Amino acid sequence: MAFQLFSEQHQALDDVARAILAHVSGLTDGKSVAGTDPLPALRLAFSRTVAAHCSAEIDYLREHVKSHPQVAIDRADLIRRFHDELLAWRAALMELNAHWPAKRVAQNPDDFLAVFAPLAEDLFARLRWEEQEFYPKVLGRGIA
Repeated sequence: MAFQLFSEQHQALDDVARAILAHVSGLTDGKSVAGTDPLPALRLAFSRTVAAHCSAEIDYLREHVKSHPQVAIDRADLIRRFHDELLAWRAALMELNAHWPAKRVAQNPDDFLAVFAPLAEDLFARLRWEEQEFYPKVLGRGIA
């Protein structure tokens, strides 16, 4: 059940990050936003999905390690990497959100992409790492 939720959340994270990239790339190509700008809603959805996913994953990991204490010993390196990289990535996202309000993005879409695109690539790499390495080695199964 948790893995299905994680898989759905990973897909949602991927989808929203790619929608942000596509929208802002459209701004750099000179495409104007007709009507309401979707970027604030996309960014809010992204932040909420990140928060929900991280909470669910950390709660699940905490319970798993409690019921499988040897995992914490055998896979301490992966668990430490999981937490350290997660905290660093979330801090980078919070910094981006603090420094890039929608108005600034609209005025400087190329500069925003220069910051957001690497953050998105880090996310995509992390999702692959979680599914292909972390879940199977630490939680005993992957996402099919």
